[in-house]
Amino acid sequence: MALVTVLSDRETLAAAAAERVTALAGAAIASRERANLCLSGGQTPRRLYELLADPSRPWRARIDWRQVHVFSGDERTVPPDHAESNFGMAHRALLAHVPSPPDHVHRIRGELTDPSEAAREYDAIVRAYEPFDILLLGLGEDAHIASIFPGSPLVSGANPTGSAPHDRRAAAEWVKQINSWRITLTPPALLAARAILVMVSGAEKASAVYAALEAPEDVSQWPAQLLRAAGTRVEWLIDSAAARWLGAPPV
Repeated sequence: MALVTVLSDRETLAAAAAERVTALAGAAIASRERANLCLSGGQTPRRLYELLADPSRPWRARIDWRQVHVFSGDERTVPPDHAESNFGMAHRALLAHVPSPPDHVHRIRGELTDPSEAAREYDAIVRAYEPFDILLLGLGEDAHIASIFPGSPLVSGANPTGSAPHDRRAAAEWVKQINSWRITLTPPALLAARAILVMVSGAEKASAVYAALEAPEDVSQWPAQLLRAAGTRVEWLIDSAAARWLGAPPV
């Protein structure tokens, strides 16, 4: 069963996440001389990145960034300097401010003309480094994770362990809900992570949190239910507004 921690507000949530990332990165480096950190897009993780990068806060100095390899959970089909790029956001908030070697930063090349080519390239990168020591995820209002949206072929027909009908680590997905291509990690890549931290903030996410954690299983409708297969390797950090339906279904 996943570990669930409810925090009072978004700032407290971000600080708790910073502490967990720092502890997990330190443990990975001590054990394997490397920490593989996979970042998420979104507003809630951005505050985490700002805290990790802030030299006036305790976390930045406690991580040996020279030993950290950085990855992305998903990306839009845009160049890295685009305002909507997940990598661009992470770079501005975190990577530009810490001494992580450039060859330790492994991004999805969303600017490629063919999204499938970008996915094939990233699949090879992930295979060379997996598993992730720390996988950060957000949660969409429809319970999507990374860019695995409801009805995605990556979860349609998935078996009870959450495995997709293939072993790709990255895939190009046409997301009809947003009429756009995305490049995303696949369920096998997500579920292989040693530790998964899901950060959720805001009342608008309450139904999705309930669906992910407590609703009857329907992975195709609620992709975040995939994470149930990872058991206690999943830690949910949720603010009180997003947690309001836990223990009682939304009406």
